[in-house]
Amino acid sequence: MALLRSVTPALHKLDHAIGRLQPRRSVLVELRTPVYSAVLGPIADAVQREPEVDVWYTSEYPERVHPLVPADRFLTHAQVEWRRFDLYLNADPWAAARLRRCAQRISFFHGVAGKYDLDAPAGLPMGYEYYSRVAFINHDRMQRYLAAGVVSSEQAVLVGYPKLDRLATGGYDAPATRASLGLREGRPTALYAPTYSPASSLHLAGEQIVRSLADSGVNVIVKLHDRSLDPDPRYTAGVDWRLRFTALAAARPDAVAFVESADASPLLAAADVMVTDHSSVGFEYLVLDRPLVVYDAPELASAARINPEKIALLRSAASVVTTPAELVEVTRAALATPAGHSAARQRVAREVFHDPGHATDRAIAVIRGLLSPTTASGRAATR
Repeated sequence: MALLRSVTPALHKLDHAIGRLQPRRSVLVELRTPVYSAVLGPIADAVQREPEVDVWYTSEYPERVHPLVPADRFLTHAQVEWRRFDLYLNADPWAAARLRRCAQRISFFHGVAGKYDLDAPAGLPMGYEYYSRVAFINHDRMQRYLAAGVVSSEQAVLVGYPKLDRLATGGYDAPATRASLGLREGRPTALYAPTYSPASSLHLAGEQIVRSLADSGVNVIVKLHDRSLDPDPRYTAGVDWRLRFTALAAARPDAVAFVESADASPLLAAADVMVTDHSSVGFEYLVLDRPLVVYDAPELASAARINPEKIALLRSAASVVTTPAELVEVTRAALATPAGHSAARQRVAREVFHDPGHATDRAIAVIRGLLSPTTASGRAATR
């Protein structure tokens, strides 16, 4: 066993050297759940346009992700374990595929809300020692990880959030999105997008929030986190939210739309106001500089282990309410004077997202560097 451990690094080095002699590069993209197709999709699409590069996809939930990618490009975790890849892209290091013949790895972040101790990484089992680069969305989190010794200065790169590029550059047709949902014309549109947790606003008052807004003359788009649609009771407390909101939308088809999609970005663009409790999409919405309302869920901070600084930051750019009746009143006022909180919204967006609109280009530059046959840096490793 000791002999095997001593020769393994040399074998991997030889294997990767042989791989670099091939004319094409092979990139594997990990999509843990559907939402990751929104996070890594812009990068994967851009990589596919690179010459001599083949892109593959994998997931621990094949039945959920397989419909989102080309059928002939999907591989199971079992299929990828011993297959050679030049590069692996992941947005959740806790759910990484086991790869024994992968030359380089990049980890991206899938949110900025500071939940589940991601802003305090010391001690978390991140597994970043296996990654050649860790791509950060903003400078603050990068500095936290460097200070904690979780990543090295060689690994850390400031990229921004590729998921946000199209939204930040006005790439969505908002009227077309609203029309496709069958919502009544001439009414303002609110997006309700709570985070997942039995302590979230969804469990406190989600259905009443939607009914109250619809009754007040506002179209409502409901976009739940994909974990809120997961049958695992850890995420839903056993509530079938898909069934409940499907029924609610069916009862008010011209005023309520329940949307199950991997990417919330087109819905953000279609909304005149957004309601959340504490979520990354709440921060993303600030890039549009439109009114944001936070529905207070008192137990959520503890349940989701949210960085208090991020709670304060989001609320500094939003109105905060505690009841559906108050929500209606505040939403009406926000729609009447949408410029309120504008300066704060712009400030927070700049702080949380590094140069939105150009993140994908920076990600591709990092990827090109690692795919270059002459690249000697990085942390090729097995897992």
